[in-house]
Amino acid sequence: MTWPALLSLSLAATLFAGAALAQPHGAESDEEDRDASAPTPLRVVPLVDASTAVATGRGVQVTAEEVFEWVRDSGPVAQRRYANDPAMLQEILDRLVADRLLAREARRRGLERDPVVRAAVERALVSRLRATVLNPRAGELSAVADDEVRRWYDEHPERFHVPERRRVRVIFLPDRAAAVEVLRLALQRRRGRVVHDFRRLAGTRNRDPELAGSRGELRDVIAPGVAGGDEVDPGLRAATYESSVEGTVIPRVVSGRWRGAQGFYVVRFVERRAPIHRTFADSAEWIRGRILLERRVAAERAEVERLEREAGVRRVPLTGVLRLEPEPADAGR
Repeated sequence: MTWPALLSLSLAATLFAGAALAQPHGAESDEEDRDASAPTPLRVVPLVDASTAVATGRGVQVTAEEVFEWVRDSGPVAQRRYANDPAMLQEILDRLVADRLLAREARRRGLERDPVVRAAVERALVSRLRATVLNPRAGELSAVADDEVRRWYDEHPERFHVPERRRVRVIFLPDRAAAVEVLRLALQRRRGRVVHDFRRLAGTRNRDPELAGSRGELRDVIAPGVAGGDEVDPGLRAATYESSVEGTVIPRVVSGRWRGAQGFYVVRFVERRAPIHRTFADSAEWIRGRILLERRVAAERAEVERLEREAGVRRVPLTGVLRLEPEPADAGR
C-alpha cells in the first residue's frame, strides 16, 4: 500500500471544516465578522422516545432516532429552515421512507450483490471506522503542542515562502531552422495585431505530443538561481524571466532540452504569479490541522499493517491481471 498516496487522499477528505484545512493565505479575513455571520447550530429536543416508529408499513419502519440524526447532521442553515417550516421538516420523513422503500426494492432485485453497491458499502464502513475508532486514537487539535506547530513551520519553508512563478507557452523543435521559422510566425504582426495565435502554433508545431496536447503550456516556472524547478531546462528558465511584460514572445530561439532530447524553444511569457510569504501567525492553525491529519493517517496505517499481518495478505502484480490499450477506431459506432 502506498501511504503517501493515502495521505494525499486523506488530506482531501472533509475531516475538518474547509477553513481549518485550507492553505493559509494571510490575515485578510476578519474572524469576528465571520463568526458573527455564521448561523449557530440548533439543538434537537426529542419529544418522543428515540425508538418510536414514525413511519411503518409491510417490512418498512422509520424510527424517530433516524429523524433526529438527519436533523443533527443537516447543519445550522437547514436546521433553521426545518424549525421555521414544518412542511420542510416533514419532507425528511418522506425522504427516509422513500429511501427505505427503494432500498427494499433493490434488495428484492438482488442488487445488494452488485459490485458497485458492495464497494459503496465498504467505503461507508471504512468512513465510519475512521470516525469512531481510528481518528480518536490520534487525539484532537488541542493535543497538538505549540512547539510541534512551530517545528513543522520551520521544517517546511517551501509551503510558506513561495518564490515568483511564471506561466509560459513553448514550442519545442529539434531543428534550429524550423524553430526560427516558427519564431518568425509568432512575432509577425499586421497593423499592430498578432497574425498567428501562439496557442494554435503551440498545438500544431510542437513535435512532442504532450506539449502539443497542452498547447505548450508550462506552469510555475521558477527563476534561475532559486531553489526548485530543476525539472525545467535552465536555458528555458532563464528565457522565461527575460521579459517583465506578460504576453511577450521572447525574440530569440532558446537552446535547451525537453525530456532528454536536445532542441530549440520558442517561448511566450503568459502570466506572473507573485511571491507568497506566509507568517507563522497566519499559518499556525492550518499547520495544527495538518499535523493532526498526519497522525490520523499514521494511526490508520498502523491498523492496516496489523490487520494485513493477521490476515496473511498476499498480492499479485496487476500487470499480469490487465492491460490498457486504445479503443478500436470504430468502437463508438
